Amino acid sequence: MFFLIVSGLCIGKEKETGCGLEAKVLKLVVLYERLPMGNSVRDEVYRELKRALAGAAGEKRTKELLERELDLEGKFSIYHGLSLPYKNGYTEVDFLLVHAHLISVMEVKNMVGDFYFDSANFQFHRIIEGRTEGMRNPETQLHRAVKASEKFFSRKVHGTIVLSSRSGRVAVPPKLYPIIALDYLPFHLEKLVDPKLSLNLDEFEVLLRRSRGHYNGPELLKKHKLTRESLEAGVRCLGCGRISCEWIDRKWRCGRCGGVSSNAHEFALQEYAVLFGLELPTTFAYKWLRVEDKYILYRLLEKSTTKSNKRGIRYIKENRDALIEYFQQIYS
Repeated sequence: MFFLIVSGLCIGKEKETGCGLEAKVLKLVVLYERLPMGNSVRDEVYRELKRALAGAAGEKRTKELLERELDLEGKFSIYHGLSLPYKNGYTEVDFLLVHAHLISVMEVKNMVGDFYFDSANFQFHRIIEGRTEGMRNPETQLHRAVKASEKFFSRKVHGTIVLSSRSGRVAVPPKLYPIIALDYLPFHLEKLVDPKLSLNLDEFEVLLRRSRGHYNGPELLKKHKLTRESLEAGVRCLGCGRISCEWIDRKWRCGRCGGVSSNAHEFALQEYAVLFGLELPTTFAYKWLRVEDKYILYRLLEKSTTKSNKRGIRYIKENRDALIEYFQQIYS
């Protein structure tokens, strides 16, 4: 048996369980941390971040269980956190299993309470501690993911809603798709295998690899109607966490706690890369790092970026480990 778990849209290694914060969650963390206190969107971003962190916890348990217990003959791949084209936009796919005899999509929910699916109107609510709360319908979300996947692969795709929390109970089940507890997921997937199917797994993997640059989903800043200028620029002190460092006497010096660093700008550049991508216009680099001297800027960027063929553009050398390690201590 051989399988591959792919986190986000980046091809991983054999039996990879992922490391640290997922790409989507990390982007929300950096965005929230860079929004000024008075920004009206900050509370909205924080709510989205809380939902993403809860979802990531359930998805982490799902990845670990599939890695440990899923038993299918031959090679198969599990893709996590995809965005596939759907009508005029994109739809998110929590988990996609591709096997020679099966394609399956899973919508993972880390929720508690009693769940009620309205099969007539396709609405959804839960009752928790006596309160009734209307929520996005997981069945509708899964249906979009299934339809997007079927169009993408031109093949029949199975769909399953997975409850990753043991504190959730289905009072009224959905109509179109099964809903199961996480513990049963490996057995459920094994039962879906159809020996009559013969799918070319290698072709599907090539298709998904090629799609990485195109199917990254909606841009987070555009979603919240934010621009680069909306965010707080500057270099973060990793001692106190404040964006309060100044370049003085060849060191970054924090005006809040007095911390000193020679490479704090590298962390700030990785924050930029998470939010905006690796392409860095030098005109904006002055603002982002809050330096005015072009010779200082050149020295700061020399080791952390590479030149490009475009005038006034450099490319950041991606290395998110420091961000993941730092923010994971805060948002674990």
